[in-house]
Formats: sequence, C-alpha cells, structure tokens
Amino acid sequence: MNTQQFIAMMMLIPPVSLSAGERLPTPDTEYLSIGTISVIGGVADQQATIGGTSLKQSPLNAHVVTHEEVERIKFVDPDEFLDRIPGETQVRNLRIPNGGKGYTIPMLDGLPLESPYEGATQRLDRVNTSDIERIEVIKGPSSALYGNNAFGGVINVISKEPPVEPEVKIWAESGSFSRNRLGISTGGRVDKLGYFVDANVRRTDGQREGAKNDRDQASLKLLYDVDDSLRLTLRAEHLTEDTIVRGDLTREELEDNPGQAGGLNSDTDYTQDYVSLKAEQDFEDGSLDASIVWREKSTIGLSRYSGPKDEDDSAISSKVIYRHNFAQNNAIIGFESYKGEQFTKAYGRTDTLLTGPYTTFENDLTLYAWFAQYQAYLTDNLILTTGLRYEDVALQSSLYEDDANFSDLSPKFGLTYDLPAGKMLWLNISKGFYAPDLKSLFNIESGNPDLQPEDATNMEIGLRGSSGDFTYDFAVYHTEIKNYLVTQTFGEEDSEYLRTTNAGKVTVKGIESVIEYAPYRTNWRVGFTHTYALNTYDSFLSSKGDFSGNDMNRSPKHHVNARLAWQPIGQLVVELEGDFYSSYFSDDANTPAGRFKRDERFNIRMTYDKENWSFWANALNLTDTREDRATYSRGKLKFRTADGRALYAGASYKF
Repeated sequence: MNTQQFIAMMMLIPPVSLSAGERLPTPDTEYLSIGTISVIGGVADQQATIGGTSLKQSPLNAHVVTHEEVERIKFVDPDEFLDRIPGETQVRNLRIPNGGKGYTIPMLDGLPLESPYEGATQRLDRVNTSDIERIEVIKGPSSALYGNNAFGGVINVISKEPPVEPEVKIWAESGSFSRNRLGISTGGRVDKLGYFVDANVRRTDGQREGAKNDRDQASLKLLYDVDDSLRLTLRAEHLTEDTIVRGDLTREELEDNPGQAGGLNSDTDYTQDYVSLKAEQDFEDGSLDASIVWREKSTIGLSRYSGPKDEDDSAISSKVIYRHNFAQNNAIIGFESYKGEQFTKAYGRTDTLLTGPYTTFENDLTLYAWFAQYQAYLTDNLILTTGLRYEDVALQSSLYEDDANFSDLSPKFGLTYDLPAGKMLWLNISKGFYAPDLKSLFNIESGNPDLQPEDATNMEIGLRGSSGDFTYDFAVYHTEIKNYLVTQTFGEEDSEYLRTTNAGKVTVKGIESVIEYAPYRTNWRVGFTHTYALNTYDSFLSSKGDFSGNDMNRSPKHHVNARLAWQPIGQLVVELEGDFYSSYFSDDANTPAGRFKRDERFNIRMTYDKENWSFWANALNLTDTREDRATYSRGKLKFRTADGRALYAGASYKF
C-alpha cells in the first residue's frame, strides 16, 4: 500500500449522518470503548485548564493527548505520540526545526521539567511514562502563564491522580531488539489521603550494534485534602538511565549493514531526582496555587558535542498564581522563578574512561518572571484575554569574567468568539524573546558580546468545533523571529572556529489541522493530522554565503499522520497508523544533492481488555524504514537511523 492509497482509504469512507433528534454518543455508550484517537475533543479537554479556564475555551492553539492514547501507544520514544501533534518538527522543537535552542519548554504538572533554556520535545522521556494522565501541548509564546522563550510551545505532562478505590496493577512487555519492560503500581484513598506509587524498568538495545537504552523509574504522589477548600500535593520521582546512541550513517553504510555500530553519538549514565510540593487554596471569589520543585540530575559520559564530562545539575523552581473571579470576568497575577546551578568536570576529548586530568567550571541560570492576565466577557459570545509577562534572565559562569543579563516585557492578546452549534473562532497575538548563552557571548576565541536576544512576534487564528460526525481543529500561524541567532563556522579549513551571530530574520508559518470522523453507533473512527509549514530565512548572512530566501533545513512542507481505529469484537481495538513526510533540504544552502524524503511508516496497535486483564500487541515501522533524518555537510548526506520493523506484546493485571 503506498502513501496515496492509504490516505485515500482514510478519507473516502462514506459518512454517516445523524437523523433528526439523534445525539452524539455519551461516554457510557457501548460504541465508545474505542475512545478518541485524535488530539481534540473528549473528556480530557474538559479536564485540561490553563489558569483555571478550559484549555479549549482559550485563544490558544492547544491539543491534548488523552490517557487512553498514552495507554494505547505505550511509547518509548516521545516521537511515537508527537507524530499525532500538528507542528511537530524533525528536530527537538515544536514548529521551529532548530535543535540547538530551547524553543520548547517541557513541563510536569505546570512547572519546568528542567532548565527552560535546555528544553526539547524529547525530554518528555524523562518523565515516568507509567505515571501520565494526559499531555497538554500549547503552541507558541501565546500565554502569559508560560515562558517567553517558548517560540515553539509548551508540552505539559499531567501526572496521574490517585484512584478512588484501592488497586494494584502489574504488567510486563517483551519484543524486538531485546525490548523488555515491566512495572507495578498501586494507589487508592484513605480518608483525606490519596496515594499513587509506580515503579518500572526498561531494557532495550535497538537496531544498531552497541546501542542501549536502559532505564529504571519510580514515582510517588500523595494528596491530602486538609478541608473542602485546601489540598496539598507531594510528588517525588527517581530516574536512572544508561544509554548508548550511535552516530549517523551514509546511504552506502546503510545498504551494506543497517545494524552496524558506526560512529558514537553519545554514551551516558544519567540520574535524576525530582520532588515537588503544591498547595491549592480555594476562596469564595478565587483561588491560590503555590508550587515549589527541587530537581537534581547527574550526567556522566561522553558525546560528540561536549566530549567526556561528569556534570551535576541542580535547580529549584517555584510558581505562585492567584486568580480572582468577578461577576463574569477574572484576573490572574503570578510570579515564577528558576534557579539552576551546573557544575562540570570536563575531561580530554580522548579520555573516554574519565580517568585523566580534568578542568572544572560552574554555570548558573537565574530566571524571574512576573505575569498578569485579564479575561473579560465583552458580549455573551465574545471573550477578550490579555496579558503581560516580564522576564529577567541572568547568566553566570566561572569560565568568563563577565556575566549577562537580559529582560523583556512581552504582551499577549487573544479573542475567542463562540459560533452557533458549538463552534469557536479564536485569535491570538503574542510576543516572546530568547536570550543568547554565555559561550556565544564570551568565549575567548569566538565570543560575540554584542549579541542581541531573539525577538518573536506570533500571530494565530483558529477554528475548532464539530459538525455531525466530524470534530475538527484548524489553526493558521505566522511567527517572525528577528535577531535570529546562528552558530556557524568561520575561517579557513585549517583554522576554523565557531561563532554565533544575529544572522538575520526567520519566518515560520503554516496551517495545522486535526480532524476526527467518528460515525454514530459504529465500531470504527478515523483521525487525521496535517501540518503545512513554510519555514524560511527572510535574511540570513552566512559565513558560507547569503542564504536569504532559502528554506530552513529539515523543514518538510507537509507532514500527515492518519489513524483508523476499529473494534471488531467485544473489547478488542485495532488501530492502523500511517505517518508521511514530504521532501526537504537537509542544509541551509538548499543544495539539490541534500534534498531528502523519509519513506512512509505504518504501525498497527491492538489492545484487548477482559475483566481485570489487559493485553496488547504492537507492530511498529512495518515498512522497515531505516533513514530517519538527513544532514548534508561537506558534500555528504548522512542519516540518523531508526530501528527497523519491531514487534512486541504485553499484558497487565489489575486487582
């Protein structure tokens, strides 16, 4: 089956219309055991809020990956569910395919999972994947409640709540590439106290020789309802990870042996501990939420980017939000802080055992933010949301004599208009800024102290709602980034050095769409996600030429993800997923020899529930696609590889 045939199959299924007086099924209807297979609609969206307002009633481009989807996908690589999110790129960030920048802020229960300037979509694999209730995705720097450097957006993981009735669950899974996972969890409530505890392990090697991705995780969540208006939440998590990632291969190497080790990308032992405390107080006319998080992580090993190192990173972050409800309108004021310290022992480039001499240095990042938001009902159908976020970013390092400090006040503006029949039109205009790092500013050999922060202007308009058996969510966005920071190579081949410059201006724009077709009283449904992106350098004065007008590298114009779920009998659900990219240039010069198109991928997932038992069997990458992402440099096209066809199965029992 080729790409065109699959899409045709997904889109040409005849619709089933509702007759007069019929309604869409409720969650109790037997036909809904499939659940949603798209990131729109459903109970999860009703639960998802931002500042106390329903996420889907806010003027934001937002999506929710439900608990049912997380359970169905059972992801190891976050890309397995990010493929369903419009705006996902090939490199680390939402919307903006630049892997060297923290344009995406990963969060856990509303607070940064790590440094806001080191975030990436793939960082979500550092959350206990067995303790995820849902995943909320908000695009762009569009909310005053989140960081201004989120040019791509925010991904907020919501952890599980303790169940009402006591329960214990055990599970195990095994499959291709030595994939073995197992876990146990328990939870319940005793009077005013609720608890949830989970522990799991993972062992997997992957396609390439010498690769490894082993992990042990555990998390604890305690809720205590002091009274009807005050709740305290304590959450703790521990993660240890041992990974070896192999480097890129040429096409010739892939054809010769796609499983060969090749070069080394990274070999690291990683440990993370995370403790958070949250208090939620309700008042007659408002609410107060206060959170504080302590995190410490240790990374020992080597990578081709930073060399051998032993690094300890600790941070304390906090957030306080007060919401006041007026007769119809509401106002939010808040404060957020992040204080991170990074202590590093750097070894020689060839000291892979980390036994020789080393140098030490310490980096500090301090971020303070004050924010305010006001939401007013201008009419019964028209809601105005306006906000301001002031951020102050301070950077220090023992490597440099100078410190750096950047601050900015970023306005946010939004409108939502309720149309008839449950449809909503929304508009958002927002600003954001991104500060350069100390190495780019003050490196002795290649620093550039005149660097300016990037400045982003983001504009979006969207429509969401339903019509008959269709539910949809569309957004058109336009983000302009001025003072775009680019680290590039200068000098001759025998004396090259890297230097960061404000190389120009970038425009990131496109259309993001999600559609679900769920016919009434049927046992199947279809989900369809499409991203149309035009990412261009408006002006880019490179050390290798003027690339103004070129496409940003690794920016396919089209990304399509289509899903068909079918419930043939009882509680058996089968999902077929196809994922497709158009071609793109793999270098900034847009060299014809560097154009690449990733082959399509198909996945099949099956789940079956029987009383307290649950069984699943998944087949990933049925097309056995190995070339995942391309990079063109020095006349060579090289590929980040993906594991080939993979089969695995598992079972769980709840008692």
